[in-house]
Amino acid sequence: MPIPTYTPGYPPDGSSLGQTKATIRNNLDGTFETLAIDHVNNNGQPGSNPAGYHTIIHEVTQTNVTTVAGVNQVFSGVPGTLIVNGVTTPALPANGDTQLYSLTGAGALTQLTGYSAASPGYAWVGGVLMQFGIVTVTGTGSISYPITLTAAAFSIQLTQFNTTPGVVQYLQVFASSTTGFTIKVFNGNGAISVAPRTIYWLAIGK
Repeated sequence: MPIPTYTPGYPPDGSSLGQTKATIRNNLDGTFETLAIDHVNNNGQPGSNPAGYHTIIHEVTQTNVTTVAGVNQVFSGVPGTLIVNGVTTPALPANGDTQLYSLTGAGALTQLTGYSAASPGYAWVGGVLMQFGIVTVTGTGSISYPITLTAAAFSIQLTQFNTTPGVVQYLQVFASSTTGFTIKVFNGNGAISVAPRTIYWLAIGK
């Protein structure tokens, strides 16, 4: 059954209990049932749990959010559609799926979720953007991020997949920017490698 509709102003002045009993009952039952959504209810149900604790959190998708001074807000929105403090959020990912955001009381917005498991791919992890992929490089190669960073990456990690045991290779990063970086592969003697090498890369930024 649906939750009873709340009727404000009951019991009105001058009304008897008999006249208002049904409305009062609906107000009380409806309030109880509403609070029980996403919460352990007054009777410790479901199960035997502390009343008022959260069970699960359902969030209504927001389209326009503004800063509340001194208050942190966590909410759901669609990247590219959600507007925060008058600015439309980047469409990352661009598939129209809802994601979680945090907006501090000082107006700092952090996207908390969203990912692409492709190569190259990316994932938001607690507000930090991790981008990754696999590339084959012969001597020198360039990596383009799937997402442009707001500043150069905090860290770039390279791992070579080597099918020939004992072959020494050195990997270096050159020309790191907000859009990508350049890799150079050296042999053990310091010369640029002329053989193609498979390299796994990971860049951390925001």
